[in-house]
Amino acid sequence: MSVRPRQSSAQAISDETLMGRYVAGDSAAFNELFRRYERRAFAYFVKRTRSRERAQDLYQELFLRLHRARDVYDSGRPFAPWFFQIAHHLLIDDERRAYRRQEVVLDDASRGAPRATESDPVANRDQLFQLLSGLSESEQEILIAAKVEGVGYAELAVEKGKSVAAIKKMVSRALQRIRVNAHGAVAGMTSS
Repeated sequence: MSVRPRQSSAQAISDETLMGRYVAGDSAAFNELFRRYERRAFAYFVKRTRSRERAQDLYQELFLRLHRARDVYDSGRPFAPWFFQIAHHLLIDDERRAYRRQEVVLDDASRGAPRATESDPVANRDQLFQLLSGLSESEQEILIAAKVEGVGYAELAVEKGKSVAAIKKMVSRALQRIRVNAHGAVAGMTSS
């Protein structure tokens, strides 16, 4: 006679029930969902990005997004497809951000702007702060949201109470001012 190991009570609870409990404020339910999905989520991102570092970042962001989206979860629908839909959208957002960063880097390189090496994050941060310091706080917020975080112009327009055209114009002007500042920094470095 074989003895079957007993399932723990947590394993007997469906994902949908756990998510419902988490929505109601049960953090232990979230911990169990995390335990159940952490390997699959990480593997999902590693397979698609082919980068353990990017996969780690996306994996962490996925659970943050799950937390933020908990109030819109429909407990009448299966949990796993909803979870991986969030993962899929996160991956798309990341790819868009990476593409936009690539455009900006190529653009800066063609203008001869100084660039810190990727291995020196402090220099990158200092250079970024220096370039952004010539912008107003509002311009900084909109530029970072649009070009770094990948927030769409329409969403920014609603958030800021402006038209999409006004947001586009603000981003364009802010980028132009950064280019001028970067060009001035290059000129100042070469003359010293």
